[in-house]
Amino acid sequence: MSINDPQDSHAASSAGSSANLPVVTDSQKNTSLAFPEAAMPWPEARGVDEGVNLVRFLHSLRRRWLTASCFGILVASAVAVLLYVFIPIKYDGQALVRVRRTESSIFTMTPYGRADSQRDYETFKKTQAALMKSTFVINAALRKPGIGQLPLIKEQDDAATWLTEELRISNPEDSEILSVSLKGRNKQQIEKIVNAVVESYFDEIVQNERENDLERFNILKRSYRKSLEEVKEKQELITQIAQEVGAPDSQQVELKHKLELDQLMRLKTQRERIFSRLQDVETNWLVLTGRRQAGNFEPSEFEIEDQLDLDPIYAEAKYHLQLLQNESRSQVATGSSSPQLQRALQEAYAQVERLKAEMRPRAVDRIRRLSGLGEGKEKDLLQMLDTERIILANQVQKLDTQYVAQETVVASTIGNSAELELRKAELEMMAEMMKTTKTEMDTLDLNLKKRPRINVIQQAIVPEESDWVYKLALILVAFTAVLGSTGFGVAFWDYQARRINVSDDVNTETGVRVVGSLPTLDRRSGSIWPFGGLRGSTLEAVLIESIDSVRTALLCSNGDSPVNVVMVTSATAQEGKTTLAGQLAISLARSGRRTLLVDADVHNPQQHYVFGVPFDRGFCELLRQEGTLDELVQHVSVEGLSLISSGYCDQASLRALASENTQKLISQLRGEFDFIVIDSGPVLVGADPLLLGQYADTVLLSVRRDISRLPKINEACDRLRAVGVNIMGAVLNGASVEYRRPKLELAYDSTADEQLSDQ
Repeated sequence: MSINDPQDSHAASSAGSSANLPVVTDSQKNTSLAFPEAAMPWPEARGVDEGVNLVRFLHSLRRRWLTASCFGILVASAVAVLLYVFIPIKYDGQALVRVRRTESSIFTMTPYGRADSQRDYETFKKTQAALMKSTFVINAALRKPGIGQLPLIKEQDDAATWLTEELRISNPEDSEILSVSLKGRNKQQIEKIVNAVVESYFDEIVQNERENDLERFNILKRSYRKSLEEVKEKQELITQIAQEVGAPDSQQVELKHKLELDQLMRLKTQRERIFSRLQDVETNWLVLTGRRQAGNFEPSEFEIEDQLDLDPIYAEAKYHLQLLQNESRSQVATGSSSPQLQRALQEAYAQVERLKAEMRPRAVDRIRRLSGLGEGKEKDLLQMLDTERIILANQVQKLDTQYVAQETVVASTIGNSAELELRKAELEMMAEMMKTTKTEMDTLDLNLKKRPRINVIQQAIVPEESDWVYKLALILVAFTAVLGSTGFGVAFWDYQARRINVSDDVNTETGVRVVGSLPTLDRRSGSIWPFGGLRGSTLEAVLIESIDSVRTALLCSNGDSPVNVVMVTSATAQEGKTTLAGQLAISLARSGRRTLLVDADVHNPQQHYVFGVPFDRGFCELLRQEGTLDELVQHVSVEGLSLISSGYCDQASLRALASENTQKLISQLRGEFDFIVIDSGPVLVGADPLLLGQYADTVLLSVRRDISRLPKINEACDRLRAVGVNIMGAVLNGASVEYRRPKLELAYDSTADEQLSDQ
């Protein structure tokens, strides 16, 4: 509005407070009594652009941030509560077993024993780790008193399989420590189960090897004592013969003595060989008898598996398979799967099965040789050894007889001197055998007395700390993810509606240009900057400037064909057409033109609320020719502005709208007023705007920021153009505008008035 236009200044001053009329709120509007849309061949709406427009999505997030936040917090809180309830807090029980790198031995030059190579030591550790998780050890742990009755064990369908899968054997930082750990909800039960596994490993694996060495040591000890008694007897005999020894008288006797002595030595050598074999048979017979006293048993799959686990190659392959299985279970728990891991798992499984098939016969044979396979076969083996022992004993006895006879011959040649030499040779041989036996016995004795290579350095300990930090972090991550996804989901749902955000949306995505904009007629929105609020001005000043800009664009739209009748409509309801029509009529009246505002929204009239006049007869009665203009035109508080309200609508009014009565009425109104503003109903609700648009010089389409949808606007424009209606453009309601108050103001000069009065 220019201050140099006296007509506009006078209109503005006379309009005063009428310029800023109350906005039509949703609560004041009644439900639209729209008719169903006719099945007409309207053009199809324009398709949705491909891809996601980030700016438009951010506007959707701006519109729905409160809904998205509330709904997201509600859903995220529900998910967090469910996770808190259904994810239990677990404790981690851990026992530590030390596997020393250096093994003490009597055959060493260093005080700390022999150190294995790195590869051998790693293989040894992996073997021990595999033995700890072997079925034999797990079953032994479950058989311990009180373990099988634990609730944690009883609630499992297959306790052995569950414990094998859940038990973790690790080597922290490649040290000498093997960590045996298990997670669970009960600290006491976890501690008992871990301790039971460690104890079973020591009882069934470590202690069993020690008992085997102890049994062999006892057998060697008995054999050494027996040989010691024989040596003592030989020494006594040598002492007795030495007193009777005499020297030979002739060389012939000496030569004969030598020949007979050679024959005697051959008999002696043969006797010693058979005697040595007899000792081996007796030793095996004693070992088998001792094994048989422990009870007969058939080799089971567990025993075969335990025997196979003693092989380093098989134990390493099995340990590798278990590592791959644990990694595969971890991926399944996280919802991911790796084809490379599956192939490696299949190859590792095939390798274990192949080694098991190759080594199984040897393992079974070893078990059979150590313990036998049943009463009958074991008895036959004992009988066979006993028979061989008797035969060898008879051979030894026969050789003893021959040996004694040969001794008599030798003695007859040279006397007791030959016997003395013979006894001395026998004594030397027995001393050599005793030395070997004593060395092996001392080696076993030292191995049994040395510091054990494997020992427990810490029983199972369950710290007071649990995985509550992990649980809290998981809940926090889930809460954030659900909150974000829900918020973005709500915003994306709003994004699909393709609502108007800025005026460029109308210009670029519809066939209608924006001819003006109005601010949001809600004083509370001024605080929500910059989303549609007012900056640096009052609502009244901004509204006057905005609507005057629309008025100017309307008056200057056609130079040759002046515009006298303009229809204001919208695609759907709640898009600000009533406010736009009322404010445009006020602006035209303020410019000095006789203006008539016609409320033609017969299904949902609102202009009588805006101007504060009673609802009475009006436009519908004029269509039915039940009144005259003088009777039905109402005068409002704005100078130069008249109003025809909607009136009482019926079927006769709707039929008259499509008749010649409407054309006659509009022609009559053109003669009475300079400018006519028709407030019609929404285009997509009924056919009234399409009929009224035929008699209007142009049409203004009201769109509302954050409410109007681009597909609906395009459809409304297509319908109007299909019936030949001229669309001037669109006016954006709720736009963010800025108004600068002019610095030039009119001042009252009293001196000039006095001079004029004197003249």
